[in-house]
Parts: sequence; C-alpha cells; structure tokens
Amino acid sequence: MDSLLRPLLDAPAVVVYLVCALVITAETALLPGIVLPTLSTVLLMGFLAERGTLDLGLAWAVAVAAAVLGDQLAYLEGRHWGPRLSRRVGRERWERAETAVARYGVPAVIAGRCLAGVRTLVPRVAGSAAMPYRRFAAGSVAAAVLWASAELLVGHTTALVV
Repeated sequence: MDSLLRPLLDAPAVVVYLVCALVITAETALLPGIVLPTLSTVLLMGFLAERGTLDLGLAWAVAVAAAVLGDQLAYLEGRHWGPRLSRRVGRERWERAETAVARYGVPAVIAGRCLAGVRTLVPRVAGSAAMPYRRFAAGSVAAAVLWASAELLVGHTTALVV
C-alpha cells in the first residue's frame, strides 16, 4: 500500500489538492466514477492535514468544491439524458429512485452524498426527476459540507492515533 501512496505523499501540496479534487469530482461527474476511491481520498486528505502536508481548511474547501462541482455536472447530465441513463441502471430501479427523490427532495440528496455508489446516481436522478435546481444545489452544498467535514475529521483524528 505504501508503494501506491508514495508518489502522492511525496508530491507538492498543490498536486495533492489537484489530484484529490479530480478524484472527488469525477466520482459523481462521470457515471463510471462509481468505482473511484473518494472516501479513501478524503480520509487521506485529513491524514495529510494532520501530518502538516496539507492545510485542513484548504483541504476542506477543495473537497467541498469538488463534491459540489461533480454533483452539478451529474445533475445536468440527468436533466438532459435521464431517460437514456435509466437503461443502464434498469428502468424499474431508476423510476423507484426518481420517486424517492421527488418524495424526499433535499434530504434524499443529502443522504445520497453519504452513501457510496448512490452518491454517483442521486444527482442524475434528481436532474431526471426535474427537481428544481435551487433545491438540488442547496441540498448538494449542504451534503458536501457534511460529508467532507465528517470524512476529513475522521482522517485527521486517525492520524493522531497512528
């Protein structure tokens, strides 16, 4: 594991921020991004902040901004190509997800951010279900703040134990 992380651990902080931002954004912005290790990425950012490699406040801002950007891109994709995307997931599952997002609204967006795999689909479903953009954006920002804060703090406090 150390050999996989060594290039990132030895890289300048700006490169670490950029790589982490790309991974976090790509998870939701790209449908195949579902396999990207965003949880590990944010935990690593918290760990590196404790070690002094990254600034915790800047790491938080990067994680939140990247998560929100990925959500916005996925929402727009769902808005424009929702019915086509449903073929990949299965029409019945897609319709159940749309019903849940329509019923629960912003809480569904917030919950979706906290569940790996689901976090990639919820913004697309919200766009497809024609959730008003302002409501979606508010939920996306709230979810990103909650998610990034929790994961960074876990990574940060884990570094204290190690």
